[in-house]
Amino acid sequence: MEIRDWILISSAIIVVAGWFVNSYLSRRHEMAKKRTEHRLEALRSFLPVWFSLQNSEKPFEEDKGLVQKLATARSNFHLYGYKDEIETIEKFIAAVESGNASEANDTLKVLVPLVRNRVRRELGISA
Repeated sequence: MEIRDWILISSAIIVVAGWFVNSYLSRRHEMAKKRTEHRLEALRSFLPVWFSLQNSEKPFEEDKGLVQKLATARSNFHLYGYKDEIETIEKFIAAVESGNASEANDTLKVLVPLVRNRVRRELGISA
């Protein structure tokens, strides 16, 4: 084999390797984008709950859809949330279900900044 043949073979190997590396990195990037979309959907699903709680003295009596909004947020957190988010939303829901308003408010004071900071971080928004 001549040197020209070795150059041709090595060039082909480099091209094929580059193609595989590019495909692998593109796949990782697309998966990261999809993961971020789902995470943001999960975190944003809490916003209607938060708005209802902020705009009313008796949110569960005045907003008949609040229970459904809370159920949607809960399922999204369970699907796409991190462990601390799931534990915090479960604590909040348990406090709401038991009627313990002070514990619900305390948990809400933890949950809201947690969600806000995660959304901002995942969108790349600085404080």
